[in-house]
Amino acid sequence: MFQPFIEKWSQFVIQQRLLVIGLTVLLVGLSFYPMKNLYFDNSSEQFFIEGDPNLINFDNIIERFGDNDYMFVGVQARPGDKNVFNGDTLRLIAKVTEFMEDHETVTKVASLTKYQYIHSKDDTQATDDLIEDMEELDESPENMERMAQIMKGEKLALGNIITEDLQHTVVIARTQYFKGENQHKLKLMEDFNIFLAKERFEDQGYKLRVYGSAPVDNLFFHANQNDQKRIYPLMFLILLVFMYLSFRTISGIIFPFVVIIGSISLVIGIQGLLTWPFNSINTALPGILIILGVGDSVHMMVEFYHFRAKGLDPKTAAEKATYSLWQPCFFTSFTTSVGFIALSVTKLTPIRELGILGALGATTAFLLSVTTLPALLSYTKKLPEKTRQSVDQGWVARFTRFLPTVLFKYKKIIATFGLVFSLLSMVLVSQLSVDSNFTHYFKESNPLLQDFRYFNTTYKGADNMDFMIDSGKEDGVKEPEFLNELLRFQTYLEGLEGSGTANSLVNYIRKMNQAMHNDDPAFYTIPETRELVAQYLLLYELSGPEEDLTDIKSAEGRYARLSLKFQNVSANKTNQTLIQIKEKLRQDFPDLKVEIAGSLAMFNAQDTYIREGIIQSFSLALFIIGLSFFVLFRSFKYGTLSLIPSIVPILFAGGVMYLLDIKLDMGTMIVGAMTMGIAVDDTIHFMNRYIHNRQNRKNVWESVSNAISEVGRALIFTSMILICGFSVLALGELKPVIYIGLFSSIIMGVALFADLVILPAFLYLLDKD
Repeated sequence: MFQPFIEKWSQFVIQQRLLVIGLTVLLVGLSFYPMKNLYFDNSSEQFFIEGDPNLINFDNIIERFGDNDYMFVGVQARPGDKNVFNGDTLRLIAKVTEFMEDHETVTKVASLTKYQYIHSKDDTQATDDLIEDMEELDESPENMERMAQIMKGEKLALGNIITEDLQHTVVIARTQYFKGENQHKLKLMEDFNIFLAKERFEDQGYKLRVYGSAPVDNLFFHANQNDQKRIYPLMFLILLVFMYLSFRTISGIIFPFVVIIGSISLVIGIQGLLTWPFNSINTALPGILIILGVGDSVHMMVEFYHFRAKGLDPKTAAEKATYSLWQPCFFTSFTTSVGFIALSVTKLTPIRELGILGALGATTAFLLSVTTLPALLSYTKKLPEKTRQSVDQGWVARFTRFLPTVLFKYKKIIATFGLVFSLLSMVLVSQLSVDSNFTHYFKESNPLLQDFRYFNTTYKGADNMDFMIDSGKEDGVKEPEFLNELLRFQTYLEGLEGSGTANSLVNYIRKMNQAMHNDDPAFYTIPETRELVAQYLLLYELSGPEEDLTDIKSAEGRYARLSLKFQNVSANKTNQTLIQIKEKLRQDFPDLKVEIAGSLAMFNAQDTYIREGIIQSFSLALFIIGLSFFVLFRSFKYGTLSLIPSIVPILFAGGVMYLLDIKLDMGTMIVGAMTMGIAVDDTIHFMNRYIHNRQNRKNVWESVSNAISEVGRALIFTSMILICGFSVLALGELKPVIYIGLFSSIIMGVALFADLVILPAFLYLLDKD
């Protein structure tokens, strides 16, 4: 059906080879222009598609309560110090506070040296500084003890900026939020690191802990930069070595890189044109594109040298190689694209974008492999004897000639092993669980992970669950009925397993009521009338406090915000807690209109979307690839047999994941659908050649032998390159990149074994002469 078209295509490419090469150079050159639009953005909100309820809630928080990005600097009392109340520690806190206040990125700072406490004074409510003047700090033991005693009774501060044992305190900086931008956060971290290097607090015995959106974004950004500087040059070097060992010619080294570099440039250029950012998920995209460029180009090189070894001139050999491989290369690129496109069914934007870009990469690599590459190959001259020997007489050629005999002899044992192997892998895969907890992105030795665990343990949570409660009317948050219901809900939340302290308007209102009653703890309650609440808030505002309550009360007084610290646990447990909270709201708080937001809610949504996306993307990829097998091979039997080397490697990788106690997350989700598309490439080449032999009236033995001999060399070459190429990604700094490299390598290795060993054994047993 396609033969006349393919024949004309092959002739045109060689006849118009200068035009083909010229157009390639022009397009690749133009692709560099939109790359100026590329940027890095790993913010939580960019993971969600427009209109997602979680994204809407996130936007609502910012609209009602202002910036929602925070950076935390933790300070611990030194060994030998009674607590954090001593001159050295307070001066350190003051310096960090001053740095944050002076930075253009920071909009608000809370710390021990800025703390103001609400109390009774002259029979009214007063808001006074804990430390009146840091420059004239009274370092006497009596003053330090006075401050310590005040903070021990400060319910607004305990668990938030200072621990109950007074051994730990934190400086909290609220940073500006710009949608789709994070350069200001990177600038903050760069300046803060310079500040720390200058102050040398570690020489005084302090170890500062840092966490928040700015440190996390900074880590992801620099990890991506380091990977690009370290991993991809190493990947190119490995490819150079393999190309030389495979073909032993300069053209055999350089020409495949035209496909690889061309594919990378064109796809990254399209990414820039679409203004899609880099993030922790697609940071492996350049490496994936390198690997996608290898498959078809190596097959084309092997086929070209095969025809050259038969005595054909370069132009004829290039034309025949293009004609011979166009159809199988088209289907391999199609199935690879399907594997990537299947990822676009998920509700997570970075995975969708990676799926589309990966599909574009496979398509671009195919087009360059059947146009530019043969056009370049047609200009080569003499075939070196080393190249001829490498292609026809090397160890790979000898191995592929020897292999069919062994497979035929042990076909039943091999087939039985394949079945048992698959069943065992299926059992292990069924035990896998999903956990998209972002802490799994980091290596155990990562300093940020250590700091995160410090905050998570010390303050019973490093991230918040945020609840936005709608009172239903302007200034409705002043109604005692609303405040008491909010307090009842807050009390329930603070009693949940894993929860820390909650910060909300009711804490301040109760503290003001206590202050208006001579600091009597019995009056740490909600006032009885709306007028009293309004009066207390007015008195508080007139006292000129640093804390303006805009973080917990909207400007028009309709919405209240409750922020609950919650310890980091598995995504599954977080999901159970959120389900429990929603059910509690439905049963016991029917009148409260609550929207759940915050980082933990967004992480939980990611976990849900990953769980759904894994099933959807894998099923879609399997269905379309299976259907394409039936269309390509025009046989239900051959189509079904071809699925064996497509599924077995992924099942095995899943079994390895379970044994290593690795959870399914965004990185491992990508591997399944993506590698299924890549792994079937070798199957298509093998079965295409096998069926061609069968159609020429060869028996099963001859067809298997010829298929292994004719395409086995290219399969081994490409698989070895893919395995080594993916393995280099395992040297990445972030676990998603590491897992893509590790498990893709495993899948490629098992796929080669399945194609050259298990599939032929089943053909020997099930196909008839």
